Amino acid sequence: MKEKKEKKKKYLNNEDLRDEILKSKESKRASEKLGKMFILLVENVARSFYWENPDDGLDCKANALADLCSNFWKYERYGADGRENNAFSFCTQIAYFGIAGAHRILHPKKYDGTISLTCLDDNGKS
Repeated sequence: MKEKKEKKKKYLNNEDLRDEILKSKESKRASEKLGKMFILLVENVARSFYWENPDDGLDCKANALADLCSNFWKYERYGADGRENNAFSFCTQIAYFGIAGAHRILHPKKYDGTISLTCLDDNGKS
């Protein structure tokens, strides 16, 4: 008979995160453990981004942490259909969009098909 291999524990467990969010919502204050979980989550999500300037990365991560701390209380354990919501995906999405939003503010995208007014001469010709 084959023995069952013990599953390797991931860096953050959905059930632990869910329980900690619900405890913090109940006490109306984010716990220290929840804060550490948010830091782990943001660090992992931030791996998918690239920053030319390391300070931009710190700013984006700080924005994601602030978004998590201000929005975690919106998590509902059960959805309208009665199924249990996934706390890990809820928090990951907040962190991802927090990082991306800050990055968009730091580096606004230049639109294709537009002409900068600085490249025109006095007669309006390039």
